[in-house]
Amino acid sequence: MSTHSPLKRPLVAVVLAVTALLSGCASLLEEDTQEVNVRFMCAEKHLVATCDLKNDKGRWRLSTPGKASVINDTSQLEISCKAPFIPSFTVSVMPMPSMGMLGNLLFGGVVGAAVDVYNNSGMKYPENIDISNPNCK
Repeated sequence: MSTHSPLKRPLVAVVLAVTALLSGCASLLEEDTQEVNVRFMCAEKHLVATCDLKNDKGRWRLSTPGKASVINDTSQLEISCKAPFIPSFTVSVMPMPSMGMLGNLLFGGVVGAAVDVYNNSGMKYPENIDISNPNCK
């Protein structure tokens, strides 16, 4: 004689189905691209500069202050800026887990979070990036 309640099987099936649907949540809800706003400053003054952005997924160019639509990745976003009469300067920006990926880690587990990283939708760069050139006095 089985001691399992007949309601437990359907409940387990529902929980498994919901977990499977939530796995890859950031992959479903978020895009693999994002807009970043870049400003270049020298001695706390905003300057017009030409900046090249790159990560393992591509390269982009903008004039500051400006926006670029970049492909999300787990690699650093390198930004090199050059303004007239000012030496070029490069910074690296690390991606951070998106809110969708954090939620997916809680509900979908490591497998769901791994899917988000693989699909480039789980990691995001900061939306606003201010570059302050230390060569300026």
